[in-house]
Amino acid sequence: MPDEYLILNKTKGKKMKYLFIIVLFTSLLIACKGKTEVSAAKTDSPLAKHETHMQADGEKLIYYSCPMESHKHIHSSAPGFCSECNMALVPAVVTSEEKHEFYGCPMEIHSHIRHDAPGRCEECKMELKPMRLARH
Repeated sequence: MPDEYLILNKTKGKKMKYLFIIVLFTSLLIACKGKTEVSAAKTDSPLAKHETHMQADGEKLIYYSCPMESHKHIHSSAPGFCSECNMALVPAVVTSEEKHEFYGCPMEIHSHIRHDAPGRCEECKMELKPMRLARH
């Protein structure tokens, strides 16, 4: 009887291993499927479409900034919200002379440098570029 018990116990152990592997594999598949759906949702967002449209017009995304003039020092390399007023950050793009709203430094950390006329950044001496905030 003890030999039969050992054989049954080993068989049960192997079945449990296989069951564990199947459950683990299924969980990974479900988790990966969820991540794919999140990525697809991000590319379908209005902001992603807006960025593609900007590139088609020859405008170049430099950074994201708060649309309020008093918060122009708030910047990010990714979409987000202003830490002072909670408004959505908008893309700041280098554009043509005809479409520009201001001349700004192309460095994200100098998002607060904005002038009405061409010139150089007071902090890094780079040439100011014609820029605008691409509001939705």
